[in-house]
Amino acid sequence: MSDADSSRKRPLEENNDPKADQDSTINDKEPSAKKARPEEISVTQSGSQPGGANPPQPSSFSQAAPQLQQPPRPQAQAQQPPVSPPRRDHAFFGTDVMDDVVRAVGEFLFQHCHHPNVEIEAKLGILTDNNTGRRIELPVMSETVILPQRPAWYRFVSDMTIGYQIQYKHTKEIDQFYTGPQGKTRVTKDQSTNAVIPNGIVKKDRIADLDVFSPRSPFDFRVSVNVEVPVPAPTGNPQFERHKDRISYRHHNFKIDLTQVKTANSPNNNNQRPNYSQMARPAQQPDVTHELEIEFVHPEELVRERTIRLSGQGRPDRFWEIVGYFINNVRGLATTKYIPQAQRQQQHQQQQQQHQQQQQQRR
Repeated sequence: MSDADSSRKRPLEENNDPKADQDSTINDKEPSAKKARPEEISVTQSGSQPGGANPPQPSSFSQAAPQLQQPPRPQAQAQQPPVSPPRRDHAFFGTDVMDDVVRAVGEFLFQHCHHPNVEIEAKLGILTDNNTGRRIELPVMSETVILPQRPAWYRFVSDMTIGYQIQYKHTKEIDQFYTGPQGKTRVTKDQSTNAVIPNGIVKKDRIADLDVFSPRSPFDFRVSVNVEVPVPAPTGNPQFERHKDRISYRHHNFKIDLTQVKTANSPNNNNQRPNYSQMARPAQQPDVTHELEIEFVHPEELVRERTIRLSGQGRPDRFWEIVGYFINNVRGLATTKYIPQAQRQQQHQQQQQQHQQQQQQRR
């Protein structure tokens, strides 16, 4: 065989053993391979999975190495989610429906409050049936505005129990009523000095009344709009007098008055309105009643808001807001926590006795 033929066969013979070539390649790379450090061996050994073969024990070098404790990392405080205000669910159509009584009273005041020298007030009392002498009964469960009727089948009795105690501003005044060509004139004097108080001579004209029956409260209430026009001092003798012992409390634009009234029955008092509490009292005794009312200190504020609403320029007004405050103050005064239950029952019994005595006198 020639040398050329042997040279051609030699590569084939060398490639017949691939395992030898692979071993030689590995042996060539071993010198340049980086040896693992003992720490890495320890970590690898300790990271074996449980449940398998018994893990090898760490090397003596790793046991002798000191355990370096790293300082604890500061724990980041968990961020509290921002507290959002409670969601207010609006009505289906996006607006709240106004209280029906507030709307009725507001429409009533909107119609009558524009007069000059206007007085807006609400009195607490009892709507009394003219036939039975007792509180009226209606087939309703909540506040109801009564449509005015003429002649009225009931009357509003503003006499309150004396158990209502408030200690605020205390005034004592005398109202003297005169009858002249211009109608009835009221002169108010200070009881201690007998001097006429500022703006104490007026002619009071009633514009309109609106009664609200409150079966869930011990008292009903009447909303009144009056006009008080200053007039000159009258002459002659008064028809009758009302001695007022009044306790007043003012809160923003509202004033609450609790008044004990003593009316001297005079033989000249032909124009005096009949008072329910006079039925069981002799004519010689003064008539004593207790009245509780709340009125606007500055009714022109409500008139101004009414004017803004009528202007039609889209400006916001507070008319309904003020009326709502007014009605809620009246409701607060009429709640049971101010009038003890025993006194309310006693008052009701006295009214029944007075009505029975009146019926006997008529017979």
